[in-house]
Amino acid sequence: MRPRLILSLVLTGLFIVGCAHLSVVHLDKKPWTLGQQETLAMRYWEFSYTSRLEDNRLIVSGTARPVEGAIPQWATWIQDLWMQIYLSDDNSRVLAKDLRLYLPTSLDQENGVPFEFHLTPQSLGTSGPLYISFGYRMELTAERNTLGASGTSQVFFASQGALFQ
Repeated sequence: MRPRLILSLVLTGLFIVGCAHLSVVHLDKKPWTLGQQETLAMRYWEFSYTSRLEDNRLIVSGTARPVEGAIPQWATWIQDLWMQIYLSDDNSRVLAKDLRLYLPTSLDQENGVPFEFHLTPQSLGTSGPLYISFGYRMELTAERNTLGASGTSQVFFASQGALFQ
């Protein structure tokens, strides 16, 4: 190939990657409010939370509970779980995010999973309201399994999160 063509392809690729951003346009979201109890239901988890400002950080804390009837009854053990929060602008562009990883444990349908996220946006994007969205990735099994989900016959997997656009 000619050097000029290779350089052109590389520059085009870098331009496309440079324009990509995380987006939550496909996720449910709620306007960000300070100090109020909020609830955001997704397909498999319902997030109940409040937010506060502390040392120039937005701290969102609460509990995620499985949506009743959405998860199979046999899925009683959390083999793998991560939860993420996204702060986005009115164009669904992610301005800040935080991630929590959880150790394997039993799935407590009633008490759920506690969380606390810390967000420090670099900018507040375009003028307009800010929004909160959540993401998750989970592997649930019927029983505790020290070999990981691959060692069981039944695994329930679900994932929702931000996407690059």
